[in-house]
Amino acid sequence: MKNTKMKQSIAALAMAAVVAVSLLGYGCGSKSASTTGAGATGDFTGTAKGFGGDVTVTLTLTDGEYAFTVTPEKGGMATSFTKNGDEYLWLRDKNFESTDRPRCGIPILFPNCGKPDDGVHHFNGAAYPIEVHGLADLLPWQVKSATEDAIELSLTPNGLTKFVYPFDFALTMRYTLAGSKAGLALTVKNTGDKPMPFSVGFHPYFGVTKLENVSFDINAATCSENAKGNQPVAPAQITLTKKDDAADSIRLLTGVKSPMVLTDSGNGHKVTVAFDEAAFGKGVLWQQNAENFVCMEPWNGWANSVNEEGRHEQQNPGESKTFAWSIEIG
Repeated sequence: MKNTKMKQSIAALAMAAVVAVSLLGYGCGSKSASTTGAGATGDFTGTAKGFGGDVTVTLTLTDGEYAFTVTPEKGGMATSFTKNGDEYLWLRDKNFESTDRPRCGIPILFPNCGKPDDGVHHFNGAAYPIEVHGLADLLPWQVKSATEDAIELSLTPNGLTKFVYPFDFALTMRYTLAGSKAGLALTVKNTGDKPMPFSVGFHPYFGVTKLENVSFDINAATCSENAKGNQPVAPAQITLTKKDDAADSIRLLTGVKSPMVLTDSGNGHKVTVAFDEAAFGKGVLWQQNAENFVCMEPWNGWANSVNEEGRHEQQNPGESKTFAWSIEIG
């Protein structure tokens, strides 16, 4: 137990250092401003680095009554999806404003989904402590482009990411909006000189009135609360309910068919998550009793998959792969 706690502490300290160094290099304008013109808009709030404070930058795609907002500094994640101002995503304000791992919006999971056994990955005989869901959701992303058609962000290693993930990579996150449908596509490229193991996933938080009002239309092969061991066959109707003896509840799905659909009878919201089944073979449903959200997540690996032969992506030097999915609201 002590060894596990020590490894977890090392992972947390290492990632804190990675985030601190990354934020030092994240600079923007020196005062509040707002871009104008067709297509994507950028709202710059706060005070920039080098001028005595921090900055938060948001970029928003709009199409008619729909708006989709991305916050590059916060793990490159989407932080708002609205229809006529009605919000479909869920934000945990205090967490969003801090430098903690975001538990809101749509975090990007790389190079792992969940926390590996003992909080470490094993590469070439060495143990590398890493946080739950990896590092991509903790680091500020750079803006490659923002046009009326798409927002593209990028993430590459810095000097300290090698302490938790000893590989060279280039991530590109592309966001699009067409009416009620937002497109999300993550491209992973191995820019190093050795094979690179990883898993990817997304962790969208959808605001709901209460869990009892939520129903799902999901077709999956198996459904359980633990990814280890034999997996039971999924029921015809997959549900997510509170547990009296726990603060949250989860469903882990394999052989998931696209799309996954969530409906909230309390506010009439309907959310459809569609995805490339060849890229995402797993799904997760998760909620916390004390909060009003449900996560409906496309994954392609479990918590310890990167440590297990044949259960993760393996990219050779120079190779790249795109993991695409979409959210439609109504």
